[in-house]
Amino acid sequence: MGFPVEFNWALKLKYEQGLDEQNLKEDIEYSFTKGECRCYPVNIPIDLINDNWEAIAKVIITEFTIRKSVTIGKYKTLKIYSQSERDFLTKYWRETVQLIKGKKISSFSGLSVT
Repeated sequence: MGFPVEFNWALKLKYEQGLDEQNLKEDIEYSFTKGECRCYPVNIPIDLINDNWEAIAKVIITEFTIRKSVTIGKYKTLKIYSQSERDFLTKYWRETVQLIKGKKISSFSGLSVT
């Protein structure tokens, strides 16, 4: 028997999953919920990415639990990226997605990589 688990090295969220970009503040802990079973590094800085593959902030996952194919957790913002950092890291993540998919992508909105 197997147990499907996805290992994530970035936290990609939509508003309904726990991302409120307009009100995001540094050094605050927020909750998130993701479908399926996901594993995150705990207390190691990773990028927070929105649904359009735009880098938003540097965060740490403080805890997560997997229950009935849903991952529930908390993340703490370490740093909200400046516009130049955001532009650079967004380019990096979008380039990575295109390499994984093996094709040029024109719209990143809602795009999933699994």
